[in-house]
This record gives sequence, structure tokens and C-alpha cells, in this order.
Amino acid sequence: MGTVTTKSAPDPDFTAAAAADMPFIAETIERLRLDGERLAPEQFITLRRDGRIIAFGRIKPYEKTHELGSVAVIEEERSQGLGDRITRELIRRFPQDEVYITTDLPAYYERMGFLRTEFLPQELADKLERVCAANLRENPIGMVYDRRIEQLPTLADAYRAKDLLEPHLQRTPLVRNPAMSRELGFEAWLKLENLQPIGAFKVRGGVYLSASMTEEERARGIIGASTGNHGQSLAYGAKLAGIKCTIVMPDEANPMKVESMRALGAEVLFHGANFEEAREWAEEHAAGEGVQYIHHSNAPRLVTGVATVSIEIIEDLPEVDVIIVPIGGGSGALAHCLVAKELRPGLEVIGVQAAGAPAVYESWKSRTLSAAGIDTAAEGLATGAAYHPAVRTLVDRLDDFVLVSEAEIREAMLMLARTAHVIAEEAGAAATAAAVQLQEHLAGKKVVIMVSGGNVPLDHLRRVLLEA
Repeated sequence: MGTVTTKSAPDPDFTAAAAADMPFIAETIERLRLDGERLAPEQFITLRRDGRIIAFGRIKPYEKTHELGSVAVIEEERSQGLGDRITRELIRRFPQDEVYITTDLPAYYERMGFLRTEFLPQELADKLERVCAANLRENPIGMVYDRRIEQLPTLADAYRAKDLLEPHLQRTPLVRNPAMSRELGFEAWLKLENLQPIGAFKVRGGVYLSASMTEEERARGIIGASTGNHGQSLAYGAKLAGIKCTIVMPDEANPMKVESMRALGAEVLFHGANFEEAREWAEEHAAGEGVQYIHHSNAPRLVTGVATVSIEIIEDLPEVDVIIVPIGGGSGALAHCLVAKELRPGLEVIGVQAAGAPAVYESWKSRTLSAAGIDTAAEGLATGAAYHPAVRTLVDRLDDFVLVSEAEIREAMLMLARTAHVIAEEAGAAATAAAVQLQEHLAGKKVVIMVSGGNVPLDHLRRVLLEA
């Protein structure tokens, strides 16, 4: 996501704008038809050559958010990468992780790592409406860059996490399944993350997060929203580290996972009809109480812990051709894209999401952060909105992405039980469903199928068996 620029002269330094600079800045903004609302010198940084401003940009404050904007380079200094330099410096200085812009130059900002987004703070949505109504710019849109993408793990980070996790979590088996291999026409290897202490892969992230927290962070405690596995992960890690943990769940939560979290010492609160409503309440509560909110997918330290599974796969099967991974928020897929691909050049990573909750799939396909409805029994895949670090990384590195139906997921649960004697929850069987769907493409290859979790409610399992 970096850029290459051509520089014909030594780089000028950044300087703050002064009141005396504002006539020139205001005139340039008006001439280029940029955002001239509420101009003030303290908002701007400049690049100068021989004391003369050659480029500038600003961070525009609103009551509840900020916007990056008014980036300009004078005509005779263009094609030297100065606009990129200004933008990246503004991103670095931005007072929040989510960096918003409204622009009619989406291709330029996409090249710098921004994504189009359907989610804008209300103040920016109102500003965009004003711009469109006044016909000030042609087809302006909202875009976002999230600085947390810069904290996603490197290969070295994943190995450090592996060393930290080894005293607390046993390595899970990677098992070749002869019956499934014969039936599907490729070498099917099952990575059995359903055998983790909480029955799901996410425990890796929770343990690493808690173990790597500072004393100040531990004293504040943590809160998260979850339909089950993320919450169990946080609760398990928090118990090991002696941290207070609160989990917010939808009103109709999986009783097995509720009891598991309570048994691990977490306080469980219920708010909302689905995950997204529970998440919104948890974020507001965390902000009001000063507790650290741990996002279910947009939390780099969780991805770092999860990335240890990628190392185990490549160590156990160095010649692997394909990894198929279910995607809810995207932490598992991010791990394989960032770490497994680094260890195994040429590796193909394929993501799978429930057709009844396709937010990340639709965002990946359109390269636009968007929301989608939730109508799936696969709790671990029931995410209604997509986030920048996951989608931006998947756009750049994921090889393919498929949707599977509820019927395909149930058939995959039966296949795992029949051929491998493995009980998987709906989300844990999604990768198997995708493998069945893609068997022609996978023919003759060594394929790792992630069995990401086994926490299936008994009534779900009973229904699947009865239907069979």
C-alpha cells in the first residue's frame, strides 16, 4: 500500500501555517474549489521551498470527529510526490485512528490505502450533502483510512506471539482426512481449532492480548461484544492474566457460550437483538466508563495471536497449496494473508462467509465498506458491517472469496461428523462447505480446511441430524 514518487529536489520540511499564510491558502483553496469552510491556521501544515508555500493540507475539526482535507500542491511543483507526503503526514498527526476524507478523486486515495465507505460520521455525511446540493464538486464520496492497519502483525510479531502462547495453549492437530480426500478429489487436511480450550481458534488472540497488556491497561479492565467465541477468548485470556472482563451479548445468545464465559469469570451483559446492537452498546459503555473496548476484528493484537495458527500450518505441512478460512470479522483470514503467505510464497488463501451475512464479502467485492443484513445460524460469521484494516488487506492479498448457504453449511457439518468424527459449529464448518463448492478448482491440491470452532448448540446439532 506504499507509493513510489519521483523527487527532483531535496524534500522540504513540514511547518505549521501562520496567520500570514491564510490569504494565500484561502485563495488557492478557492481557485482549486477545495473545502473552504471554517479555515484557521492551526488546522494546516505546509511544505515550503525558499520560504514559499508549495503544498499544504489540513485536519478539519468537527464537534465529534475530524476530516483530512484541503490538500493542494501548486502547479509548478506537482509530480514530485508532495501531495502524498502531505497526506501521509496528516494521517500520522490525525487525532483518531479512523481518518476520513470527502473527495472526488477516489482513485488517488485508494492508491494510498483509503477505501470508499458507506459509514461516515453524521457531521461528514451532512457536509457531503451540502457539497452535492451546491454542486461544488463532481460526484464527491466519503473514504476512510484506519491507522490500525499499520499495527497488523509481521512474521516476526507472529513468532514472538507463538513463543508467548506456547506455555498456555497446546498446538492443535493438522490431520489429513482420507475419506474426505477421496470424496472431494484433493488432499483434505483439517486444522482442528475446535480442540482449543474454549472450542475455537479465537482463544489465541485473547491469550496474546491479555499477556501483552501493560499494567495500566490491565487495571482498566476490558469489555467486548460477542456472539460467543470472541467473548470466550477474551474471558479465557483475562482469567489467565487476572484482568476484569465484561462481555456484551445479544439477548438471544448461545447458552453454552454464555455459561462458558461466566465459568471463566467474565461478567456477561445482554443488550440488543443481534451482534451489531450489542457492539454499539458495548462501545458506548466503554467510552463512558473508561474501560478498554476490544473490537472483535479491528484489534491488531488479536490478529497477532491468531496468526500463530498460520505458523503451525506451514510448519506441519510446508507444501500446502491452499488454505480455506471462514470470515466473520476477518482475523483468521488476515493472519493467513499476512503470515502464511509470507512463509509459503504462492500459497492461495480463500475466504468464505455465510450468504446470510455477506458484509465483508460485499465490501471486498466492491472495494467499499458496507453493511449487510444478518440471517444465518453461523454465529461466528454473523457480522453486519465491514472494517477498513480487514477489507483493505483482503482486497490486496486474498485470492478468492465465496459465499455458502445455510444448507451447504449443514451438509458440511454432517460431512465432518461422518468422515472425520468432528463436531463443528456452523461457522466452524463453513470452510468445509466452501471446499465442497470449490472441489473442481481444488482438484489434486493439498488443501488445509480450517475447522475454526466446535461450540454448536445442542438444538442446532439435533436439527441438523434430524434433517439428515
